[in-house]
Amino acid sequence: MKGREELHRFAQSIIGAFLVSGEEAKTFLASDRCAELVNQFLGTLTHAVASEMAQERRTDPFRRLMVHPLTEVLEAGQISRTLLPNYFNFLHLVLGDDGLADLTRQCEAILEDVKGDPHFTWDFFYDDPRARALLWTVLIRIAEAFKRFEPRRDWFIGLMQNRMHAVSIAPNAFVPLQQNEEEDKAPFGAPQFNLLFAALYRPLLWMPAADDVAFTRLFGAPPAKLIAPLVEKLV
Repeated sequence: MKGREELHRFAQSIIGAFLVSGEEAKTFLASDRCAELVNQFLGTLTHAVASEMAQERRTDPFRRLMVHPLTEVLEAGQISRTLLPNYFNFLHLVLGDDGLADLTRQCEAILEDVKGDPHFTWDFFYDDPRARALLWTVLIRIAEAFKRFEPRRDWFIGLMQNRMHAVSIAPNAFVPLQQNEEEDKAPFGAPQFNLLFAALYRPLLWMPAADDVAFTRLFGAPPAKLIAPLVEKLV
């Protein structure tokens, strides 16, 4: 991992600078040179961690599956991509550690299957009936959590408005994140909530007949019964 590589380089640079300085350890640690090296390291490490997090989001098939329905509103700039970490945090809270891990494993297995096609694109994964069933399963879980709609909506908006100021790199070890002016300005209120949830749920009401049958078989009722009451609140 880049973060570990940067930590190793930092340790080498600190030791090298200390040996060259010829100062006692206490004096060196209090010096401007040591402070400068620490600041340089934090900046580099923050960039490395952010890059790794972005790469992880791009390659994680479960996260890609849950972002795919949002493609249109993200590309139109109606919802900022800088808010996606908060969206993923929300999914984690709804699904729990075990549920998230299980869904991720299932998505990875599906991806491994479809990547065998020499003409593979990510649409192969999104269109796989198993992936669609997993997406529906998560959406039903979310819908159940929003039966008390207004309090849950307000909680979700507050969660999405939260700005991460540090990222964990180990137990009790955090690296401060550089503040992103674009992220700080990205709005998320009731209009963005409605857009996001409409993007997730309205397509379920327009599914082809075969998907409607598969959904009904899986959940014991058609989307019109299970999903329409939530969609009607998105005004």
